[in-house]
Amino acid sequence: MNKLFTTAALLCTLSLGFTSCSKDDDRVEERKLNDATATTAVATIEVPAGAKVFYDFKTNSTQEEAQSMINLSETYGSTLQNSSPEHYKMGYFDQENTSVEKLTLSSILEAKIELTDKLGIDASSAGAPVKGPTWIIYDYKNNHAVYPTPNRYIVIYKGEKLSDKSDELYVIQAAEVTALRGDATYNINFKKFIK
Repeated sequence: MNKLFTTAALLCTLSLGFTSCSKDDDRVEERKLNDATATTAVATIEVPAGAKVFYDFKTNSTQEEAQSMINLSETYGSTLQNSSPEHYKMGYFDQENTSVEKLTLSSILEAKIELTDKLGIDASSAGAPVKGPTWIIYDYKNNHAVYPTPNRYIVIYKGEKLSDKSDELYVIQAAEVTALRGDATYNINFKKFIK
């Protein structure tokens, strides 16, 4: 009888041990954004004169308004605006001596990001006052050239606040702007962090 009791106690102990192990195994680890799964790409966006073009960096394609993240409009498509403020937050920061490819998640999270839903063009060389933050520059004096604002990075993220727990994070930077007779083509470097 004593042997039976000892065997039953041993089985009970083992069963409790396995039960507590399986509870640990059932715990789901929270997924986070990280550098290992980040990807970089180039978005080429053509904006015909007088048009508004909607774009989605998740699919790296033009989209209908409801599926877009941003839109480009006004002179040379120079106004970049958040198309989906109910889903995405947008802002910008400046950082020298880096590139979209070299930016790490921690450097983005540590940056002083200014929130905004709209960035425009700096046309002060043509006598137009700057209104709000800019992402491109119109150089009136040098053959009316249009080029990116140096060292400016735009951040678009999904989630209550920007962190490694955000659902999505995109960092974009204008790389090249071709503007001619009202039409414009933008090559935009971007880095995508998705869980």
